[in-house]
Parts: sequence; structure tokens; C-alpha cells
Amino acid sequence: MMDRARPMAAAAAIIGLLALGILAIPSAAFAFSDPGFSSPFSCNQCHSTSGTSSADWEGKGPHGFYAATSSKCAVCHTVHRAPADGVLLLAGSTVSGSCLSCHDGTGGTAPYDAIEARGGTVVSDHSVDSTTAVPGGSMGLSSNLGCNDCHSVHRSNVVAPFYRDSGIALAAQQLVASDCLLRSDVNTSTNDGFPVYGAQWCASCHDERHSQSMKINHPVATSFSVGYGEVTTTEGLAGNPTRAYGDGSDGTYFVGMGQTNAGYIMAPVTASADGRVENRQDPLCQQCHEDSRDVTAAFRADYSDPDPIGAGYNPRYLTFPHQSTNPNLLVETDDNLCLNCHLVTELP
Repeated sequence: MMDRARPMAAAAAIIGLLALGILAIPSAAFAFSDPGFSSPFSCNQCHSTSGTSSADWEGKGPHGFYAATSSKCAVCHTVHRAPADGVLLLAGSTVSGSCLSCHDGTGGTAPYDAIEARGGTVVSDHSVDSTTAVPGGSMGLSSNLGCNDCHSVHRSNVVAPFYRDSGIALAAQQLVASDCLLRSDVNTSTNDGFPVYGAQWCASCHDERHSQSMKINHPVATSFSVGYGEVTTTEGLAGNPTRAYGDGSDGTYFVGMGQTNAGYIMAPVTASADGRVENRQDPLCQQCHEDSRDVTAAFRADYSDPDPIGAGYNPRYLTFPHQSTNPNLLVETDDNLCLNCHLVTELP
């Protein structure tokens, strides 16, 4: 009996040690859609489905607007139980890995994995945690590209809010302006070096793709104050200067690029010769590089729909500039892209 009891006792001790070891391993980071994820915020607090004003959700999530009475830091940082291979007391081994534990694509508009999760194929992307190379950049990054290279997760230095395609967040279906946590000090030590999200913002890294570089490139807007929201339609500028829903078919036009496909068709040199877009600036980078779509068709999207292809949404996915179904993050491909601005009848 004694000889048989000893192995059994030893086995029990080993099982006990294994159990203690498992309990000692830091818990994995969960996406908001995962069972077992615990957050001090409800979905409605970060992505309002019941509010009718941006004040109902602004500042409710973990990014920014910190106060003595808020409890936001612990959403991302674990003071005493962070993984041994992690950074900055975060749940992931990298900053980007921690970001993607929540922004994982399950919500439809999250930056990464949303395309493949919905049956699409990723053709181009901004690859995080894997490269220091900058296409069209005169210098590489000092470390692998991460979410925090473009985004200010604590909202310390951000661009001016702008309307974007994924900007409906309220029950009243109102457009919501957001800074998207985009850094106004992207790739620079100047706090507000890039005050708006426009061509100059992109050129902070992709400087050799800009027409101001020493290389020959397509003209791009040179103003640091002209951004996503300054692309205006002729009718919107003259007859309806406030933002309104519609693609022009019912007499309403957009000011800015968000929630419309008209902003990707530039006006010719002669003002009013084109009834759609009037933009006296050279184009923004984003007028060629954005979510893939048919720019001649009306904008239509539902950010919560799990089947954007079957529903016929245009654009199908809202993942720019993170991932795209087109090469080089282009809106359209081949001559179809060029002919949006350079009409065949006006070619020399």
C-alpha cells in the first residue's frame, strides 16, 4: 500500500503544481466580442446606439479625457499582472498587439481582420509589427511600424476632427466628426506640425511620394491646413454649405469626403464645368488612396452588417488605411482611377 500511495501522492503534487502554474500565467487579452472579457465600459459608451448627440459618447471610451474620477487606465494597463514579455504594462507583447485585442475586426469597421472575416481578400495594407520600411519614404522607421506611430492613444496631440466614411455612430444617424486619434505630431517632434488630416499628413512619412519632393510625382495639395473636410462639391459650396445627406441625386451634396463617393471625382480647371466636385487645391493623397469603391455610384454602407458583399455596399469595407482589397490602398484600379479626373474628351 505504501509503494502504491507514493506515486499517487507524487502525481497529485505534480497536478497541483501545474494548476498553480496555470493560475500564475497572466490572462490573455480578449476582444470585446469574446466571452470572458471584462471592461468597465459598455458597448454603448464607446459606440453609442442610443444617443442623439456626440456629447453622449465623446470621451466615454478609454482614449483620452482622463480625470481624477475616471477609471480608464486599467482598461489597457495591468499594474501587477502584465505578461512578462509585454511592454508598458499592456496585455499584448507590443503596443499594436494590445490595440488589436479590442480593435480586432469583429465590429465590422475595425482596422485589421475585418475584410477576411467577411470573405474578402486583403491585397495591400499598412503592416504593423513587421517592418521598418516606408514605401516612398526617404527614411525608414527606428522600429517596426505600430499603431502608435499614427495614432495618439491618449489623445495628447491629435488632428482636427473630420467627417469620415465610418462616421455614423448615433441613433439619430447623424454624422459624427472625429479625430480618429490621428497624431498631429506624426513622424515629427512638433506637437501640431500636421493640424489636419490631409496630403501633408501622409507625406510626413511618405515624403518621396509628394510633389514637393526631389522626385517627379503627381501634384498633391501643399497646404498644411487643407484636409479631408475641405474637398467640396460645387452645389454644396454654392447652394448648401452645410453638410447634408445625399449623393446629388436629390439635390443635396456633401462638403468634405466622408459619407460620399463624389469627392473622388475632381473638377476640371474651369470652375463650374463639372457639376460634382470643385476643389481649387491639388488633390489629396486620400482622393486616390482610400477604401476601394465605385466612385460613380452612391455611397451606401451599414457598419454592423456581417455581409457587406451580399448587401451590395459601396464601399464594401471601411478599413483604410489599414487594409484594402485593392493594390496600393487605391480607391479604384487601372485607368478607371485616372479617368475619374482626367476625362477622355479633355486629353491632349
